[in-house]
Amino acid sequence: EVAVLKLRFPAGVRAKFRAGQYLKVLLEDGQERCFSMANPPQQSDGVELHIRYLEGGRFAEEVFHRLQQGDSVRVRLPLGDFYLREGESPLVFVAGGTGFAPVQSILEELLRQGTQRPLHLYVGARTPELLYRHALAQRWAEAGRLAYVPVVSSPEPGDGWSGRTGLVHAAVLEDLPSLEGHEVYACGAPGMVAAAREAFEQHGLAPGHFYCDAFAPSQEVSA
Repeated sequence: EVAVLKLRFPAGVRAKFRAGQYLKVLLEDGQERCFSMANPPQQSDGVELHIRYLEGGRFAEEVFHRLQQGDSVRVRLPLGDFYLREGESPLVFVAGGTGFAPVQSILEELLRQGTQRPLHLYVGARTPELLYRHALAQRWAEAGRLAYVPVVSSPEPGDGWSGRTGLVHAAVLEDLPSLEGHEVYACGAPGMVAAAREAFEQHGLAPGHFYCDAFAPSQEVSA
């Protein structure tokens, strides 16, 4: 359901961006589509995009059915204020689906820097097989780089899931009942992001310390 699209800029071209920001793909008819960059900023000679398939979606259909190696794509970047802020506060990341992409960019940047800030990563999905980039997050956790908590909202008896269940933002509060002094980066479906913001601010998170990027499909779907 997801394509990983790697774009390479022309020889000698580098693009400056902050971990977590996004770009716009410029379509031939003047329409635009927004996608977060999953690669960290030091990989500035190209970008990695995670594109979920949406039937009838203008660019998704192009990526899954027509785009070939060597084809050109026009983009504009960098955009967005969902990016890593400097500081020493513990960091909590909450991601759902391809909302993991900008979180991946931020975490890879932090890990490259050898940060000493405590890092907590919560990833939510409806079923275990839909946990996005689960193996990558497990590798980070096994290396002692961060605390990783996958959360499944609707496991089936045959899934064999023995991990955390329920809503991903509720799992955060089970582990961190007070978020005072923390910073939160949340990315995923608008409903998840809104629920997390409200719940976290009720549990001590300063309003200015919640950074988010709500992912929603474009309303422009071709017939």
